[in-house]
Amino acid sequence: MSILAYADYERAREFDADVVVVGTGAGGAVVGAELAELGHEVLFIEEGGYHAPSTFNPYTTESVPRLYRDASATVMLGRPPIPYVEGRCVGGSTLINGGMTYRPPLRVLEHWEELGGPELGARGLEALFERVEANIHAAPQLEVSVGEDSKLMIAGAKKMGWRYSMNHRNQVACVGSNNCTLGCPTGAKQSTLVTYLPRAFAKGARCLTELRVERLLILRGRCVGVEGHAIDPRTRRARRRVRVRARAVVIACGAVQTPLLLERHGLGRPSRQLGQNLSCHPNAKVVAVYPFDVEGWKGVSQVAQIREFLDDGFLFAENFVAPGVLGAYLPFHGAEAWDMMRRYNQMVMSGVLVEDSGSGSVTRALFGLPYARYDITPLDHARVKRGVKLLAEMHFALGAEYVALPFTNHHLARSVDDLKRIDELETDPSTTELFTVHIMGTARMGRRDLDSVVDLNGELHDLPGCYVADASLFPTPIGVNPQVTIMALATRVASRLKLPARRAQPQRSRSPAASG
Repeated sequence: MSILAYADYERAREFDADVVVVGTGAGGAVVGAELAELGHEVLFIEEGGYHAPSTFNPYTTESVPRLYRDASATVMLGRPPIPYVEGRCVGGSTLINGGMTYRPPLRVLEHWEELGGPELGARGLEALFERVEANIHAAPQLEVSVGEDSKLMIAGAKKMGWRYSMNHRNQVACVGSNNCTLGCPTGAKQSTLVTYLPRAFAKGARCLTELRVERLLILRGRCVGVEGHAIDPRTRRARRRVRVRARAVVIACGAVQTPLLLERHGLGRPSRQLGQNLSCHPNAKVVAVYPFDVEGWKGVSQVAQIREFLDDGFLFAENFVAPGVLGAYLPFHGAEAWDMMRRYNQMVMSGVLVEDSGSGSVTRALFGLPYARYDITPLDHARVKRGVKLLAEMHFALGAEYVALPFTNHHLARSVDDLKRIDELETDPSTTELFTVHIMGTARMGRRDLDSVVDLNGELHDLPGCYVADASLFPTPIGVNPQVTIMALATRVASRLKLPARRAQPQRSRSPAASG
């Protein structure tokens, strides 16, 4: 296994490979492993560092800065602003996600088939989903790993007469440490760190870590490599320029960073869709406090999802978090916050996940930083309000004393009667507190260059040799956790990627496509 870090670039700053893959998450690791097993020389690039499972722990002040981009302080601006998170480490966001392995609903895949043909429909993607699910061991949880908060959610669904679905998660013998979002310390969660990447390394793949890619290398209209700067892990400063030449380039940086890199080169011009169609599955949190101990920190995060309202555009789930994270999101400060946090063991943290009916955009701001803009639609605002009311009603039906609501002007509900004020008070989306962990759709896949950024092989319409393999490929939002869908599309890209017979030698060009 060859993993290089910042100090190694003092000796070597020029590299060659058949394929360079930028990103090691659900898209990058999968496409790279598949290509390595086809016999290609693969070189991964990861902006973050490599961290072994033995180093993962529940301490947020230590774990979040090293595993999350900008210590998770990233926000989409709009009405309302929506915080989002991205993994920045070997394994990407698969290292810090909840491990759900849901496929898109059939109605979504039917729509994709209308947009892209049979290859993007349920039948066309079936074999790819099956391959991915086998590779990441998608399976139900062991009973011993199921926590009381999950059991309460299931009991609530039954009491309300709602349909729910038991999750399959990418895990092997998970014991329910509930540290998914800070890295699985046992290696049970089958992130790309312990599945696809070891397979790639076994076939000779290499990985350059602590390296930020800033530019594509383009020669005679074809992408032939990348270059960027090594990032000092202590100061986060860019120090050493590194260049990688390759016969093909795969960009898998996620739906915010991928369009940011491609936009630098003026790409996506035929459709002008690059950076557009940003979707995010807005989430609204609902924290219920019970008169008895639940100890939601014991047991795996999210064993089931309540899917009664999936066709209405939203679903319910629980996802318990560390005290520091939960405390930061409470609507109180000082003694009032402490009084609530003292009841941490009696809380159930649940939420409403909404399938987008609108979209936003990602563009380049000052200093090359991403500017993500997203305004929730009136329909989705109504979905959030309805979902919050229904979920809070369920908690009250189970005996909750009070519920913390995601509204800045209506913090608590102490009875079902308090929920009646939601429609009266929440007329402006800006009073709604949302967050997201699902960013999709900014380099959509399609048949025509007039309405998509990449073709059905994942290759950019206007730059041969450059492919995309992450959530930005999605033609539309999918309404469920995107991990397996990203992996299936990345597997497809790997099977369709074509290498030229001869490796071109990159050189500087004054053309707009090369100069950015």
